[in-house]
Amino acid sequence: MKRHDATVSTLRSLDPADRAVDPRSPRARADLARIVATDPAAAGSPRPAGAEPATPRRTRWLVLAGATTVVVAAAGVLLPLSGNSHAFAGWTASPTALAPRAAAKATESCREQHEDALRHADRRLAAARAAVTERRGDWTMVVLAGDQGFAAMCLTNDELGLFSNASIGSIGTPDDFTEPAPREVRVTDLGTGTIADGTVSVAVGYAGADVARVTYASAEHGRVEATVSGGHFALWFPGDELDDAVTDGVEVEVTYRDGTSGTVTLGLG
Repeated sequence: MKRHDATVSTLRSLDPADRAVDPRSPRARADLARIVATDPAAAGSPRPAGAEPATPRRTRWLVLAGATTVVVAAAGVLLPLSGNSHAFAGWTASPTALAPRAAAKATESCREQHEDALRHADRRLAAARAAVTERRGDWTMVVLAGDQGFAAMCLTNDELGLFSNASIGSIGTPDDFTEPAPREVRVTDLGTGTIADGTVSVAVGYAGADVARVTYASAEHGRVEATVSGGHFALWFPGDELDDAVTDGVEVEVTYRDGTSGTVTLGLG
């Protein structure tokens, strides 16, 4: 999902292991260390057709404790899987901002999810501020933002329980980061993935100071409104509608603070 020098994307629903295993147990941590030390190219991890291979010196594949599927970040997509889940029944096309106490809790939860992912990013993760904290039904989306483009994203549903596979995220810093122009929208996370036995489409990234709104015209869900806050934007919805977005791009409507608007194609190219 995220084109970063160090990125983690977690898909829990393909887990062949015993889900009763404590993800913080010595065995789980040993498995994590083994995965981190493995060369992704040699491991034979799946890559979408037509996607460029990862550059070993620039991209590291990591996995959070308890997760089992790692997706190549440089390819810019989470593996699409079929199916949908009743877990998204309360999803809404327009997000609701979290109340301060709930936002603080969600922010710290996101930090905890990523705290073992990047050993060299501990300080950046600890110092990152909450740019986006939104709710759609029982789901929360958090985007943490730091210096030089550092960001961490978490999409979770705490109501479904610890072993429900109801979380996914990414973390890292883009290569050659530059601040977005005032009217620029730049995507960093784009694609589809599996979560809570269903599929989701996600678009997350940076938004310039003059960007007021970002919306996507979904064929299934209608007009989906992103949260635009703290120099970032985030939108997601159930289904695999953005399956091809990593190669074809996706059109969104951007409204600026002066009241004008236009169509922008988001892509990872």
